[in-house]
Amino acid sequence: MNTILTQSDDPESADTTSSWVLRSVPFGIFLIIASAIGFLASFSLAAEKYEKLANPDVVLSCDLNPFFSCGSVMEHAEAELLGFPNQLMGVAAFIIPLLLGVLILSGTRLPRWVMVGLNIGLACGVALVMFLFYVSIYKIGVGCPWCIIVWTVTIPMFMAVTARNLLTGAFGRRAAENAVLRVLAKENIALSVLWMLIIFACIVVQFWAFFSNLL
Repeated sequence: MNTILTQSDDPESADTTSSWVLRSVPFGIFLIIASAIGFLASFSLAAEKYEKLANPDVVLSCDLNPFFSCGSVMEHAEAELLGFPNQLMGVAAFIIPLLLGVLILSGTRLPRWVMVGLNIGLACGVALVMFLFYVSIYKIGVGCPWCIIVWTVTIPMFMAVTARNLLTGAFGRRAAENAVLRVLAKENIALSVLWMLIIFACIVVQFWAFFSNLL
């Protein structure tokens, strides 16, 4: 019989060898590191956005070449979906999983609604990431280096939190007992890598003129 936890139980009491997301130390450290990377990337984008506003002709540190340039992406309307720079959303949003990671690492038992809320927030973040990926790569035709870093941490965070919530029963007993979902949850790292490889493959194909010159 599968062991199903509720958020009021301690995930450490489960078969912790089955998935790293059930162990507070690695899961908490992962949230902290991934959130810190996302925060720093978003903060760097925000700082360079205001530098660009102050001096439109400035060459930003992330303006690597015609194919990868944050400054070029910032000039389009999609860079301010809510009327302010998108990167400000990242600066604010990454603070939440960072704080929760610290709490989890310290052994704090978080209520189910907190983890489900984090999952919903990350789901919205992934939806935004995929939209911006499409706009940046296929509509604008320029990759944003700092944005790609944000994508690279947001997707694994979403997969890991989803896996933890499913395995601990936060989505209900039926979902937790589903054999297929449990296997997918335990393979969250492989699925995250596959997801990112597809994104990187799309970038390489779209910008083949650039990458072919590197060979």
